[in-house]
Amino acid sequence: MSFRRSRIASPALAGLVVAAFALPAAAQSSMGSREFQAAELNELAPDLRAEVMRRAGEGNTPRGVLEVMLLNAMQTRFPASRIVAVDMGRGVAVIQTPEKQLKALTFNKQQGLQLVGEVTLQ
Repeated sequence: MSFRRSRIASPALAGLVVAAFALPAAAQSSMGSREFQAAELNELAPDLRAEVMRRAGEGNTPRGVLEVMLLNAMQTRFPASRIVAVDMGRGVAVIQTPEKQLKALTFNKQQGLQLVGEVTLQ
């Protein structure tokens, strides 16, 4: 019995293998590697880091806790605004006010996620 290699099946199989290896990497990239998360926590002031670690657990990641704390701080200062984007690494968030105005907000992780700057975007 002889087997003949199909020219159609080989590229399809290769594509499946590439996709199978890409899935774990894609899932990990949304929150970053463990090393990245540890580095992000190390950027925090010690009291803020302790608060984040206390809240993390039971399905909450440290990154998720940080984002919730930041979103709460922004909603306090700009009620009824909608969060458009957040870049935790750069300390920048963009919100849309109820008047449809976009604002870029800067925050400082060393100061307990306090908002330290605001720019209205045109």
